[in-house]
Amino acid sequence: MYVKARPWDQIELFYTDLLKHNWDVGRMVDLIRHIKSTGLSERLFGFTSLDILHISIYDPLVWGTETLCIKYCGEKEGWGFKYLSKPFQPLTFERKYPADKGIENFDQFNKMINW
Repeated sequence: MYVKARPWDQIELFYTDLLKHNWDVGRMVDLIRHIKSTGLSERLFGFTSLDILHISIYDPLVWGTETLCIKYCGEKEGWGFKYLSKPFQPLTFERKYPADKGIENFDQFNKMINW
C-alpha cells in the first residue's frame, strides 16, 4: 500500500490544531519544526495517522517499508519510536524515550540508519 506524503507545513498545522483541542502534542510540534529547520524536510517524507507521525525516505511512502513511526505519549510516558524496514516482517527497532529526549533521539536514529 502506498501513502502520499503530506507537506511538512500541513503536518505541523495538523498537530497545532490538535493542541487547540487539548491533545498533548506540543513536543511533536517541536519535532516537526526541527525537521523543517534542519533541512531534513527536503529528504524525509511524512504523513499522520491520528497522533502517530510516519516518516520515510520515500514519497509515496510504502506502508511498512523503511518507515519510522513516532508517537508522543505525554510527559510521563515520553516518546515511542518504531521502525519497520520491510513489510510483513517484525519490527526492526522499537524504543521508548523520556519526554525531553525526542529530538535528540530522532537525530541519533537518522545518523544510525543513514537517512
